[in-house]
Amino acid sequence: MEKIAIYGKGGIGKSVVATALSAHFGMRGKRVLHMGCDPKHDSAIRLIDGQDSIRTVLDVLGDNPAAVGTREILTPGRHGIHCCEAGGPPAGLGCGGRGVARAIELMDEMELLESGEYDVAIFDVLGDVVCGGFAAPLRDRFAEKVVIVMSEEPMALFAANNIARAVVTYQKNGVGLAGLVINQRAASIDLAGLERFAQRLNTRVLTRMEREPRIQEAERHRRTIVEFCPDCPSARALTELARALEAVKPTDLPLPTPMEDSEFFHFMATMGA
Repeated sequence: MEKIAIYGKGGIGKSVVATALSAHFGMRGKRVLHMGCDPKHDSAIRLIDGQDSIRTVLDVLGDNPAAVGTREILTPGRHGIHCCEAGGPPAGLGCGGRGVARAIELMDEMELLESGEYDVAIFDVLGDVVCGGFAAPLRDRFAEKVVIVMSEEPMALFAANNIARAVVTYQKNGVGLAGLVINQRAASIDLAGLERFAQRLNTRVLTRMEREPRIQEAERHRRTIVEFCPDCPSARALTELARALEAVKPTDLPLPTPMEDSEFFHFMATMGA
């Protein structure tokens, strides 16, 4: 079974990547579980029709904790995909990471991944791994292959370095860093510098997505780019990513070598040199 977690800083394009992977695998006949691990619960909306939102795990637990089953927390999506959103507290109240942790705990109690019902599980996770709640897919052995989505922007690299630290922390659980996806913001970027960054983390760049208006157009239609425009460069890049991930064996992935903060900022200062 493929168990893949997509991480990265907020707004970097994690959900674009995660939902495209789920759609790709679903269109190929794979049985897919798509799990949104963000309090905003806005990941799976790209994969379902006829609804403006789906009930989150925390919504269901709040109604009747004693009667929660898989039927209550899963929403059917296109291509036979089963969608789930962890949810979170209202803005400004409570801990968003706790919602993710509780959802993962519930899925563990249900033995959802052990049921044999799925071929692929995709976790779309907010990159704030300073909070243990957002590290729950790694801590609780739900994910084996981690993909970090980043751009050329310094804070995207900073988040990627921190996420690599979390992979090191939980590597004993069978977690490996499969590589980086570059979702570039500018028309031209320092690809050599990003390759150097990947090498410094002891990983690789899996694919690169160029800035493309069709992605926003697909979002407005609540479709993934691989469905909306399969021949677009970004759709081809994400198809390439899916194939690369299938070829990866978690046990073959090297341990990441993240930098301490002082080294990271020195690296950034010399990145274009």
